[in-house]
Amino acid sequence: MKYLYANKKFTAAVTGMATSPKNIQERVRIKFSNMFQRLTTCEPIGDKGSIQATIDQMSTDEATEIAMDIVYMADIVHSKLSDL
Repeated sequence: MKYLYANKKFTAAVTGMATSPKNIQERVRIKFSNMFQRLTTCEPIGDKGSIQATIDQMSTDEATEIAMDIVYMADIVHSKLSDL
């Protein structure tokens, strides 16, 4: 069941990225900024920084969404490097 949810979210994200009127560089920057905000919602705890504290509190579905965002951005960077 969790994979169906992840697939639905991923499809929505890809559709949004593909149909946005902004250029791809702007869309990737927005995606990165959004991901950074999602990864730093918790305050640091002890020796854990805000990212680690946030990840520790994150659901599997949310972690999967963020991982898919990272793969998407890596693919964009790779495709841009291939154009050089």
